[in-house]
Amino acid sequence: MVHTVSMNKEKLPYNRWIARLREDKIRETQKKLKQFGYMDEDDYNILAPPDGYNWRPAPNHSNGDFHGYSAWASNYAEMIASFPPVVVPYSSMAGNTYKVLHKFRKVRWNPDYGFSDYMDDIERYDIDHGIGQVHHFCGDVHIGLELGWGGLLEKIQKFGSRSNLDAETREFYAAEESLVRTIIGWVRCTSTEIMRRLEQEQDPEVKENLNGMLLANTAVEMNAPQTFREACQFVCWYNLAGRSYNREGAGGQLDHLLYPYYAADIKVGRIDDEDAVFYLAGVLLSDTKYYQLCGPGENGKDLINRVSWLVLEAADRLNLTANITVRWHDGLDREFFKHAVQLLFKHKNAWPRFSGDKSLVSGFTSLGFSEELARKRIAVGCNWMAIPGVEYGLNDSIKVNLAKIFEVAFFEMVNESSPSTKLLWEKFIKHLSRALDVVFKTTDFHLQTNRYNSPELFLNLFCYGPIEKGRDASDHSLDYYNIAVDAAGIAVAADSFAAIEQRVEKEGSVTWIQLVNALRCNFSSPVAKKHRALLQTAEKYGQFESLGLRWAKRISHTFSDLVVAGQSAEGARFIPGLFSWSKTIAFGERVGATPDGRKAGEPINHGANPMPKSVKSGEMTTLSEAIAAVQCRRGNTAAFQMELDPSITESEGGVEKVMALLQTHFEQGGTLVNVNIVDADTIRKAHANPDLYPDLVVRVTGFTAYFSNLSPGFRQLVVDRLVEAK
Repeated sequence: MVHTVSMNKEKLPYNRWIARLREDKIRETQKKLKQFGYMDEDDYNILAPPDGYNWRPAPNHSNGDFHGYSAWASNYAEMIASFPPVVVPYSSMAGNTYKVLHKFRKVRWNPDYGFSDYMDDIERYDIDHGIGQVHHFCGDVHIGLELGWGGLLEKIQKFGSRSNLDAETREFYAAEESLVRTIIGWVRCTSTEIMRRLEQEQDPEVKENLNGMLLANTAVEMNAPQTFREACQFVCWYNLAGRSYNREGAGGQLDHLLYPYYAADIKVGRIDDEDAVFYLAGVLLSDTKYYQLCGPGENGKDLINRVSWLVLEAADRLNLTANITVRWHDGLDREFFKHAVQLLFKHKNAWPRFSGDKSLVSGFTSLGFSEELARKRIAVGCNWMAIPGVEYGLNDSIKVNLAKIFEVAFFEMVNESSPSTKLLWEKFIKHLSRALDVVFKTTDFHLQTNRYNSPELFLNLFCYGPIEKGRDASDHSLDYYNIAVDAAGIAVAADSFAAIEQRVEKEGSVTWIQLVNALRCNFSSPVAKKHRALLQTAEKYGQFESLGLRWAKRISHTFSDLVVAGQSAEGARFIPGLFSWSKTIAFGERVGATPDGRKAGEPINHGANPMPKSVKSGEMTTLSEAIAAVQCRRGNTAAFQMELDPSITESEGGVEKVMALLQTHFEQGGTLVNVNIVDADTIRKAHANPDLYPDLVVRVTGFTAYFSNLSPGFRQLVVDRLVEAK
C-alpha cells in the first residue's frame, strides 16, 4: 500500500479551496460565538442563521412543547423548509443546516407520563437518568447507501401499507414518510440552488466543480449512490439530517463504508486520490461526526484500506476540529499508527484519538457475546461504543455521581453510628445500590414511553427492525438493548476513602470529629485549613500502589458488578463505564466539601482520570497504569485523558515514545485515550484572552472544540488539566 498522497498539479485549486473552507469555518465559528454565546459541546458545523431568522416549532401540548411522532415530523418539515439552501461553490459537497430541532425543546420529557416516584432518589443521589435521552446509539449508513432516500421511502410505504395496523403504528409510518420526504425536498431544493449558482459562475474551475456537485446531489435525491462522490454526498446528507433532527452524531466506520465506491472509481479512472481527498474534506466539514478508522473486522483482520489514509489526509489539510478514532490492535498497520500519532503533534488539534480493541472485545465477550459481534461494536461517540444498526445503548447519557453517593453515605454514618471506613464502605454500597436501582427502573420507564416523547424518527431509518416492525428504536425493535451506565467522580470517592483510612484511622492525625467539622465549614476555619493540608497530601488515586488506587479499583469493580447484575423488566442489559463529560462541573457544584480536601462546589475528576495535582508532572506511565487498573472490563470505556507537552517531539524518538505509551496502555486493559498536545503558556494566554486564539483547538472530553468557544468554567477545567500535567 502506498502511504503517501501524491499531488496532481492540474488539481491545485483543491488545496486553495480547502484552505478557504478552513478560513470560512473559523470565521463562522466566531460568528456563532457572538450570536449564541459559549458552546460547551461538540463543534458542529451548523451555520449561524441569517438575519431575521425567527422560526419556532408548533407545540402540540399545553406546556408549549411538542411530543410524539406527528409533532416531531411536522415540526422537522417546517424547520427544514425555513432554511435557505446552502451551496459553497468551492466545496466538494452541497448543503448545510442552521438549527437543531431538539434544541427547541422546552422540557426534556412529556409530562403526561410522570415519574415522580423516582424524583426523591434522583435528586438525593444527583442521578443523570436515561429518561428523555436521545440518539446515543449508532445507525448503519450501509442501509442508506444501499437504498438511497427513494428506497427508504419505498421501504416505509411497503411496511406501512400492511392491513390491520393500529392507530399508533399508522402514525409511526406517516411520521417516517414525512421525514424522508422532507429530506428529499431539502436535497432537491439544494440542487436548484446549485443550478442557480452555475448560471452565475464565471470561473471555469469553480464552474466545473459546481457541475460535479450538481450531478452528485441530483443523483442522491432519490437513488442509491453509485460513485465515490455520490456516496460522500449521501453521507453528508445523512450527517446534516441527523444532526438537525436531534443532534445525532455517530458516524460509523467511514473508511469501510466508502471504500467500495473508491475502489470502483479508481478502477475505471473516474477519480484519483486528489479527488478523493477533496471529497472527503467535504464530508469532514459537513459535521464533526465520530468516525472510526481501522480496527479488526469480524474475522479479526484489520479493516485498513486506502480510504483510511485518505481520511487522515483530508483532516490533515483541513486542520480543524475532528472526532476521528483510530482503533488500535495487534494487527494495526504500524506505519498508519505512526502517521496518526505524528498528526497529533503536527496540528496539536487533539485528533485522532485511540481506542483499544483488546479490552473492549474481551469485556464484551465476558457478557456472553461472540468475538465477531464484539468487533462490530465500534467507537462512535464521546466515550462510547455501539454496534451500528442493531444496538440501543443510551450511551453517555446515564451517569451516577459517586462523589454525591459518598457524601450521602458519609453523613448518614457519622450521624448514626460509630464511624469507620468499614462501616462507611457498607453505607456507600447501600446507597450506590439504591441509586443504581433507580437507574434500572427509570431506564425501563424510558423504554416503555419514550416514543410518546422524542421518537427516533431519523435513526429508525438506519437500523434493522424499526421500519420492518413499525416500532421506534426505543420500543424493542432492535436486537440488543445494552444500556450504558457511567460512574463519575471515582477519584473524589477513592481519595476520600484513602484520606480517611490514612489520616484518621491509621495515623490519628485527624479525628472523626475534626473531619466532620472541617467538611461542614468547607475548610474555612484556621484549624480546618490545617486538617485540609493533611487530607490533601494523603495517598491519591493515580499514584503508584497508593491507598487511593486500591480504593479506586475496589469502587470500580464493585460498581461494575452491581451494574451488570442489574435487572430490567424491559429486557435490557446494563454495561458499566467511567465517564463524566460535562458533568465534571455540574456534579461537583452539587457536592459539598469532601475528605480528599476538595472544597464544596469544585469540579469532580474528569472521567477516569485522577484529580488535578494528584500525579506529579512527567509520571505518565504511572497515570496510565492507574487508569488501566480501574477499567470496568465489560466492553465500555474508562477513557484516559492524556495531556502532553509539544516539546516531546523535539526529543529523539518522541513519536515512538507516545506510540509505546498508547500500546502499553491498551495491552494493560485500557480502552480509550484522548490526547491533548498544547503548551501550558499558550493555554494560559488563551484563557486570559480567548479572542486572540480563534483557531486553538483542544479536546475538552470526548469531543474537540475551539478553546475560545468554551465558557470560562469549561476553559478553566481544561487549563487545570493541561497546566498541571506539565
